[in-house]
Amino acid sequence: MYYKNYRRKGNMVFFLVIGGVFIAIGILAFFFWELPWAIACFAAGVLLAVLPQFIIFSRYGMEGDRLRYRKCGIPRSVKTDAIGTAIICIYDEYRRWKGFVPATFQGKEGPVTVPALVLLKSADEEELDLCDTRTNVRLTFRKEYITDMALDFEFLKELRNAGFSGKVYISEYIHALYKPAFDEIFQSGGYEVYDRIPKRVKRLQK
Repeated sequence: MYYKNYRRKGNMVFFLVIGGVFIAIGILAFFFWELPWAIACFAAGVLLAVLPQFIIFSRYGMEGDRLRYRKCGIPRSVKTDAIGTAIICIYDEYRRWKGFVPATFQGKEGPVTVPALVLLKSADEEELDLCDTRTNVRLTFRKEYITDMALDFEFLKELRNAGFSGKVYISEYIHALYKPAFDEIFQSGGYEVYDRIPKRVKRLQK
């Protein structure tokens, strides 16, 4: 099994601290305010500390020919033949005060962008220029969306070996960063690289 979210420790600590603050307020309210306020604050603190952890530490993985994952904390599964498209792009995440920004890790030569894998029932190639990040993919193909995750290349191999035969699209930016890994997995070149230029514009340029 693989972790769906990339940055887990920081988010875990954040919600534990916020939950702890409400729990502390609830304890103080028990002594200085009315009992209903104390119970409400204490309960809110417990929920804030515990519930987000199920999403933060959500996992996914293959079980035979089925993908097991969680959506809003609820276990789900889908057969590989129901996945028509896999889009590999930039993994972005919500950072407090900054909005959605690309997730990175420290490489030998500086920050390196984390890749994301977004699985869809199908996708319109004419809209791929909008799909540079996983959030944009979800917005663009919200009716076709199945799930997304921080890409683990070992999982990508498992998905291929489990019978996935849908189309694979890789953003130009991510492809340039991880080309050797993609070439190893898709030895027959079974993917298409896309960029930020709409296909209709490219047709006009020819």
